[in-house]
Amino acid sequence: MSRLAQAGSPRAGMLACICDPQFDLPANDNSHGRPNAVPLALGFAFAVLAQTLASGILPIAGAMLAPRPVLATLPFAAMMLGAALASFPASFLGDAFGRRTGFALGASLGIAGGAVLALGLLQRQFAFACLGALWLGMAQGFSFFYRHEAAASAGRPAAATAGVMAGGLLAALVGPTLASFSEALFSPFLLVGSAVLAALAHTASLGVAVRLAPDARPWIDTGAAGPLKAIVAPTLLGMLAWFGMSLVMASAPLALMDCGVAEGAVFGFIALHVAAMYAPAVPLALLGRYLKPQAVAAGGTLLVLLAYPLQHTDATSLVTAALILVGAGWSAATVGCTAWLHQSARPGRLALALHDGALFSAAILGAALAGRFF
Repeated sequence: MSRLAQAGSPRAGMLACICDPQFDLPANDNSHGRPNAVPLALGFAFAVLAQTLASGILPIAGAMLAPRPVLATLPFAAMMLGAALASFPASFLGDAFGRRTGFALGASLGIAGGAVLALGLLQRQFAFACLGALWLGMAQGFSFFYRHEAAASAGRPAAATAGVMAGGLLAALVGPTLASFSEALFSPFLLVGSAVLAALAHTASLGVAVRLAPDARPWIDTGAAGPLKAIVAPTLLGMLAWFGMSLVMASAPLALMDCGVAEGAVFGFIALHVAAMYAPAVPLALLGRYLKPQAVAAGGTLLVLLAYPLQHTDATSLVTAALILVGAGWSAATVGCTAWLHQSARPGRLALALHDGALFSAAILGAALAGRFF
C-alpha cells in the first residue's frame, strides 16, 4: 500500500493528510482528549462582554449616523449578518486547523471590528460603523462555536452547553461598570469608549483562544456524521427564538430612550438583558442532564413569544420586562436546541454550519424588521 493510501484521502484545508504522517503532522491543534470547560467558558465570556457593548452601541450609533431613519437598524443587522457569514468558516476551520486557530481568527476579527467602529464614531461615518459591526458580528459567529465544542465532547450536551454559556453571566454583570469607565475616559466622544472596550474584550478572548490547545496533535476521524435531516426540528425552533430575540432587542435602546431613559443609562438595561440571556444557563448547567432538550427549547421559545407584546408600550418597566423575558427565553431555547442537535445524532461540520447560519439569518431578519414593527 502506498504512503498516500496509508495517510488517507486528501481533504480541503488539510494538505498535510497527503504526506507521510510519520514525518508531517497535520496542522490541526485539536487534542485527542476533551477540551477543558473552564477555558471554553472564559473565552466565551470575553466575547459576550464585547457582544453586550455592541448591542448597546449599534442601535444608538445607527440613529446618530444613519443618513435616513429607516437605516437606523442597519448596523445591528450588519452584526447579525457578520455572525451568519462566519458560521461556515468557523465550523470548517475547526476541522481543518483546530479550535485554537478558529477561535483566534474570530477574536482577531472582533479586535478589528471594535477599532473600525470606534473610528466610525469619531469620524461620524455611517459606513465605517456598519463595517465595524459586520466584523464584530463575525467574531460573535466564531465565539458561539464554543458551545458546540463543549456539547460535542461531553456525555451530557445540555449541561455542557449551559456551562459554557453561563460564563457570559459574569461579562454581563461587569459590562455596565466597564462601559461607564470607558465612556468617561473618552468623553466627550459618545460611545467611542465602549467600542474600544469591545476591541479590548476580544483581545482578551484572543489570549484565551491561543491557549486552548497548545500541543499539535494529528487529526483523527471520529466517525461518520449524522444525517442532515436530524437538524431540521431544532434548527426551526431555534430560528423562531432568535428571530424574536433580535426583533425585540434591535429596537429596545430607542424604545427606552423614548420612555425618557438617558443614553448613558441604556447600557444598564442592555446589560440586564444580557444577564437574562445567560443567567438561566447556570441552573441548566446543573439540571440539564435531567431535562429533555426538546422541552427546554420549547419553553424558551414560549418565553420569547410572550415578550413580544410587552414591547408595544410606553412604560419603562414593561420594556424592561420584555428584555428580561426575551433574554431568558433565548438562553433556554439555545441550550435546548444545541443539546437536541447533539443528542439526535453526531452533527457534521456542514450540519453545525447550517444550524448556526440559520439561527443568525433569523436574527438578521428580526433586526431588519424591527424598524417596521416598532
